[in-house]
Amino acid sequence: MLRRPPCDSCLITYNKATGLNLIGCHDIVVASSQFEENMDALHCFDGFNLCMTGNCVDDHLGHGVVIENTYGSVVSGNMIEECNGTAIILDRDCYGITLSANIIAHDGGGIDLRDAHGCAVSANTFTIIAADALRIGPSSGRITVTGNNFSNSYIGEGKVRRSTNDMKASGLTLVGTSNVAVSGNLFADVEPKALAVDGKASRKVLFANNVLVGVKSDHEKLEDSKIENVLESDD
Repeated sequence: MLRRPPCDSCLITYNKATGLNLIGCHDIVVASSQFEENMDALHCFDGFNLCMTGNCVDDHLGHGVVIENTYGSVVSGNMIEECNGTAIILDRDCYGITLSANIIAHDGGGIDLRDAHGCAVSANTFTIIAADALRIGPSSGRITVTGNNFSNSYIGEGKVRRSTNDMKASGLTLVGTSNVAVSGNLFADVEPKALAVDGKASRKVLFANNVLVGVKSDHEKLEDSKIENVLESDD
């Protein structure tokens, strides 16, 4: 394995393939760098101990950050905007990863946990994400989802910033997952649901202390789960 490859204050732009391709690396620091209009911004495959903080990821033709078969990592404090694909993907036996305090804005999809366990998704801002701002798939579980904001471009006084042809905003989608805690989040004016339950039933989900504004939700469809302190309003 390659050890401790740093990427600090780099400008990585206009590549037809992946901007930064980390294969079999560990103890990695990617900080304060600009990624723009590559295919995908960053891949981290078959490694561990990635620390990705304070980066700007903008206008990618594919996805933003794709992490596979990796553990013990953090993606925090990044701005990930206007990727045609998904902002962050965890796949192939990821575990022990924290995704926190990122701005995820105007992407085709937000965070997709395809195959991830023991991970935390906290304090992220998901704004005007076209579909599945956060998706937890059937091969993922033991996930905490806390303190996130899922919203459109509302700016107060009944106004939205974006025009009527750019209003898409989405929430949380659970697909046949289990052992998930969803607590202390706000879902406002997202579609089709604040919490959408797709495919096989999701079980053993705690849905508590969440605020739902102007949305529909499938949380009552959760099986063998606990639902409490859900505050719902129209405005």
